[in-house]
Amino acid sequence: MKTLVLSALALGAAAPAAAQDAPAGPLTLAQTIAAVVDHYPSIDAAQAAIDAARGRTLQANASRLPQVSAHGAYSYDSFRPYVAIDIPNVVNASIYESVNNAYATTVTATQLLTDFGRTDKLVAMARSGQVTAQDVLEETRHQLGYQAIESFYGVLLLRSSVTVAREEITSLDEALRIAERKFAAGSATRFDVLTTQVRLANARNRLTDTLASLRKQENGLRQLLGWDMARPVELAGDFDADAPTLSAPEAVAAGLAHRPEMKVAVDREHTARLQLDAADRGNRPSLTAQLTGGLENGQLPSLYDHKGYVLAAVDLQVPIFTGRRVTGDRVAAKADVRSAQAGERELTSMIAMEVADAFADLAAARARLANADPQVDQAREALALAQSRYSHGVITNFELLDAQSALRGAQLSRLQARYDCVLARQAVARAAGVAPAP
Repeated sequence: MKTLVLSALALGAAAPAAAQDAPAGPLTLAQTIAAVVDHYPSIDAAQAAIDAARGRTLQANASRLPQVSAHGAYSYDSFRPYVAIDIPNVVNASIYESVNNAYATTVTATQLLTDFGRTDKLVAMARSGQVTAQDVLEETRHQLGYQAIESFYGVLLLRSSVTVAREEITSLDEALRIAERKFAAGSATRFDVLTTQVRLANARNRLTDTLASLRKQENGLRQLLGWDMARPVELAGDFDADAPTLSAPEAVAAGLAHRPEMKVAVDREHTARLQLDAADRGNRPSLTAQLTGGLENGQLPSLYDHKGYVLAAVDLQVPIFTGRRVTGDRVAAKADVRSAQAGERELTSMIAMEVADAFADLAAARARLANADPQVDQAREALALAQSRYSHGVITNFELLDAQSALRGAQLSRLQARYDCVLARQAVARAAGVAPAP
């Protein structure tokens, strides 16, 4: 049997212990998908990205809201200019222009009246980034869900392969016992015994390799579930070879409409276009209103009295030369739009290819599966005849061993065909943008 090695690719860092609270008893495929999607670190990272995008939206929107600040100041001035008034026998006084201890408190409110749409585009761009982050979360869920499906069925396949390998070893043990008995009776040669021993050793080696692959596959599933590597993996399920409900053209159309990757690509183009709009408004003027109210001393004519005041102002800023910054922003934004459009075109062709490949694999697997059951029945019947004929000395030991190998190969081919049918059906669903499900 060709050694089958399946690997579950990790998205992110090692899974936390939060997934240790999996349901008691054997895991079904639905429970496996839910456990992986709920607890894998990549989900937390994607959710954190959504929170960060939400924060950037708040930052961008802040420019449209009033900005209020308070200010307090104290200063000491030892030098106090003054005007002396000295009239003999009438007055002798000094008029000071300042105080030693000066206090001031102010509250200022600033409001952007208009920047002719630039801030609006920046806010829209930030909100578009938030939508992109949400679609990336959905994409991560899809990837993890289908990873869990592949890993789940990989464990089932290898466990079934182990069962077949052990049955082969049991048959070879019996064949070796018969060969040794015949050799002792003089009706078989030493060559027959040695040949059976070699085949038995090879079968045990194949079992060892299959068990090693199974352990790796189980470890991959544990990693996805966030389990300890020593925790037993108990699964409840079988290979389901139901036909897809979509035709190939319908699957392509559904993939273009619902694939998370396509949604992310469309989101990125939309964000890039908003960035271009914002860049086009980079040299537009801005009009700002400011209102300041305060309380301070040191003002003539009553220097020591705290006097309140109100100041209102309107500020107009008109960019004249920005050092080609706006031009650079436009060039970068246009390049981002082209890049996003190229990504969409590539993804469109990739979805069509994935759907075609999945349906081709499904058709091939179903054809193999249709032949597998009769092949196993025929191989089992042939082995029974070979065992009977061998016990009567009609055929040689080689023919018996060949019949045993043929049965094992037919059983493994049937397992592989059932596994391929399941994965091909899941590949069709994945290409069509269907959420992971049993």
